[in-house]
Amino acid sequence: MIPDSPLAIPDEPWARASQPLVLRVFRGRLAVVPALGLVFTVFFLFDPVPWKLAWIAITTVIAAALSLFEYWRIQRSSLGVLTIQANVSAILVLQTAIIFISGGIESPVLPAYVPFGLIAGLALPSLVRVTQVAAIPVGFTLLFAASAQLHWLPRTTPSFFDLGPGFADRPVYVWTRTGILVLIIFIGSAVGVGIRRSFEAIERDVAEARKGALDGLEARNRDILSIASTVAHELKNPLSSIQGLAQLMARSAPAGSKDAERLEVMRREVARMSTVLDEFRNFSRPLAALSLQRVRLRGIIRDVVVLEEGRAEARGVNLELRPGDDALLTCDPQKVKQAVLNLVHNALEASPAGGSVGISLRIDPRDSAQVVVRDSGPGLRSDIADKLFTPGLTTKEQGTGIGLVVARSIAEQHGGTVTLASQASGGCEAVLSLPLHVERPAAGAPHS
Repeated sequence: MIPDSPLAIPDEPWARASQPLVLRVFRGRLAVVPALGLVFTVFFLFDPVPWKLAWIAITTVIAAALSLFEYWRIQRSSLGVLTIQANVSAILVLQTAIIFISGGIESPVLPAYVPFGLIAGLALPSLVRVTQVAAIPVGFTLLFAASAQLHWLPRTTPSFFDLGPGFADRPVYVWTRTGILVLIIFIGSAVGVGIRRSFEAIERDVAEARKGALDGLEARNRDILSIASTVAHELKNPLSSIQGLAQLMARSAPAGSKDAERLEVMRREVARMSTVLDEFRNFSRPLAALSLQRVRLRGIIRDVVVLEEGRAEARGVNLELRPGDDALLTCDPQKVKQAVLNLVHNALEASPAGGSVGISLRIDPRDSAQVVVRDSGPGLRSDIADKLFTPGLTTKEQGTGIGLVVARSIAEQHGGTVTLASQASGGCEAVLSLPLHVERPAAGAPHS
């Protein structure tokens, strides 16, 4: 009926909680159609006045068409304030048509107005809009009452009700019923608004308390990570000294001796400790602010390939940067390079000797740049597929379980994602997606 975009319901707990109720009210209109058919049948049998039958038939057709159209529409678009107000108002107008034909102020259906004040108060966020909806049944009730006294409209009370003369001609009865009904409608509206506002106030208090707790926890975690990163940095120097001394001592140790073997073990363990410290420092680094620059993504990937060529050659794995798209985007090049390094490092370790790791860059039609790293390993194990980004989880003997966490943290800091999936042809495909503003470079443009 009315577009939702100008006044969409805000994404708040009350809107999410009340939306199912509103949807049930909308769906409930479908039940009105057979009820109107029953009313038509009763009038046809016991009060077959032609204009009354035509009135009921037209009301039934309008109710059916409106209900089906709106039910179809709300299944395909989110509910908005205007949609709710317009639909509740339409229900009230259709209900008024039935109240009129069944007696106006004398109609036994008149109290059906009452629930809609409460529904409006619960569903609509603005007191003005609640009042506008409540004014519909109040206005028609006053009109029916005045008409009964001043004879503006014909008396439409069905003959089979057998009310006889008297009720509509007695002002005390008419205005007492009218006053009570109007009062209940306004009370229902006020109760609905009060319930909604109380819920929203409680939710705001809870949200503020939760935010305060999360801010405190975030500050404490940042302090802990800062201290741990400082400690890791301080440990790097003595480890480098120990590694250098081990290398010097190994030169003087007889080849093949126990001393040479022990010194080699020491050197390897020190190197592993150094790697763990580096990865831990990288793990805390995504918390730092981004240093954004305008760069070509393919240049970053090419740097990663150059850095990892030695590792790939040592493992007997072919590392290849495949032809493809290029992207000019705004990002933190050092962090993006770290994320790609981690993905390539994992791919190299997963691939057997003689295998290959391919890196490609593609532009998604939805304007995001995707770095795709595909290995020739065994693929993902089913028992850890849903735990890949758990810190400390690793299937590698010398792994730390931090690399993927760092890559995902960097991607999320840029507003992107990292996904991993096994391929039907074998191996695993890791995709770093950066949904930033992407521009295709002009033909022949230089790559950084």
